[in-house]
Parts: sequence; C-alpha cells; structure tokens
Amino acid sequence: MSLPERVIDGVVARDGEAVLDRLTQAWLLSFSSPHTRSAYGSDLAQWLAFCERHEIHPLRAVRVHGDAFARWLEPVSPRTLARKLSAISSWYAYATDEGVLESNPFTRVRRPKVERFQSETVGLTEEEARALVAAADATTGPTALRTAAFVRLMIELGPRVSEALAATIDDLGHQRGHRTLRIVGKGQKTRVRNLPPATAAALDAYLDDRARRAGVTRDRLTGPLFATAGGRALDRADAYRLVVKVAKAAGLESKVTPHALRHTFATVASDRGASVKQLQQALGHSSSSTTDIYIHSRDNLERDPSQIVAAVIG
Repeated sequence: MSLPERVIDGVVARDGEAVLDRLTQAWLLSFSSPHTRSAYGSDLAQWLAFCERHEIHPLRAVRVHGDAFARWLEPVSPRTLARKLSAISSWYAYATDEGVLESNPFTRVRRPKVERFQSETVGLTEEEARALVAAADATTGPTALRTAAFVRLMIELGPRVSEALAATIDDLGHQRGHRTLRIVGKGQKTRVRNLPPATAAALDAYLDDRARRAGVTRDRLTGPLFATAGGRALDRADAYRLVVKVAKAAGLESKVTPHALRHTFATVASDRGASVKQLQQALGHSSSSTTDIYIHSRDNLERDPSQIVAAVIG
C-alpha cells in the first residue's frame, strides 16, 4: 500500500517515517492538557515499540495487529487496557482525518468493558488516612515539612496530583476570612478551594522554612508551591516516591499513590455527609458520574446488597 502525499505542519512528506513523526506531533498538540499529552504519548510509544519488535509498520497495521497488541498488554487492568487502546485509536482516527490513512485499524479492536461504578484505585479508610498523615508529620530531614504539607493537602483537599504540582505560591490567597488555594484543572478551568486550618498551618510551616533557607522573607518567596531544593516544581515521580515512602512508614501494605489520596478525600467526605454535587465541584469533575466512581470504589464488597438479604433470611 502506497502512502498518499500529505502536507503536515507545512512539510511535504513522502517518506512514511516522516509522516509518522509529524503526525504524532500534530496529534499530541491537539490535546490541551499536558497530562493527557503525556499519558497518550506514553501509550502510543508502547504501541510503536510493539510494532518495531514485530516488524510492523504502524501505518500499515490492520485489526489483527491491534488485537495481538491487546493480548500482549495483558495482564494490565481492564480500565488501563481500554485507555491505551482508546489512545491508539485516537491516533489512527487523526491519521484518517488527515488523509494519511483510509481507515482506522483500531476501530473494531476488542476492548474490555469497564463498569461505570468501578475503579482500580481505592481510597484509604479514615484510620489509614490518619496513620498516613501522622507518618508524614513524623518525617525527619530537610524535606520533612514539605512532605507533611503535601500529604495533608492531597488528603484534605483531594486535588489531582497534576493540579497540586502545578500550583504556585501566588495561588494561595484569602477570601471572606478563609485561607484559599486556587487550582487550575482540566481545560484550564479554575476553582478556589477552602484550605482547612491544619493544611494551611502545614503549608505555612513549609513555606516559612523554605523562605529561610532561600534567605528571603516569606512575602518575597515565589515559584512552585511544592519545589525541590533547586527550585523546580516537584514532578509526578517525585510525588509518587514521597507518598510511597510515607505509606511504608505508616505501615500501610496496600499500594498507596497520590491518586489514592484523591480517592480517600472523596470517600471520607462522602461517608461524612458531603453531597455528590459538593464533591463534583471540589474534585473538578465535569460529570457527576465520574464523582460516583470515586465514591463507590472503596466499599463495593462491604456494601454488597447480599448482606442485607442474608440478614433478612437469617
């Protein structure tokens, strides 16, 4: 099959590899969220590595190759597999729209069914959350105050980890007598959150210490809200290592990630009476159905109606 001549980013590409590279760049730029670009770029890279390993040119792939790739990815979780296949299908759909290909070979690749109210990420119980915060507060060393502030912020406000890492000192503020944090979410939508006193105190202690180390007054401190010693913003890998280290110190054997702390916020708040609407606004979800996934993920087994029926039957 010969590839059609196509102008991408102003360059005429007759070579398949040139089309591949420029197509990928253009596709990734079509997403406004850096997190989406990163996740989808990683998924596509996995597919391209599979193609190279099996001597398949990505622009000549057919459905059977997509099905084989899905089997190759196992045993990843159904939700992760569905996301990866969706990302790659999006890339092929873009190629089709641009006239590079005649059809999308991933359109009919079998994808796992993902239940609406199920999530692979499970939040901590209230007892576990308290243990994690206590372990964070007990951390020692030059980054101890940063660790305590980050863990408490993630549990008590429940931002996306990307939102917490993108926050700056200038995003802190005051409104109507409350300490606040301005969060920039997906689609550059902003929301202002009320900082609980303990979270505000942890942030103050961390930022005061950071200003002292930098040799400036607190009001002159600028930059990322959570920064390395060199001044750059913490990245996702930094945040993951931080949370895992604290979780081990807290004696939590289950896999605890920054995203699990977001789920913890949602489930604890729901259990304590927060409405779905309140949580949807706090979490920055565009749909309440997404919020429902967070709320229902932890106690599916404990809330199984079988226990109600069994209690009646005796």
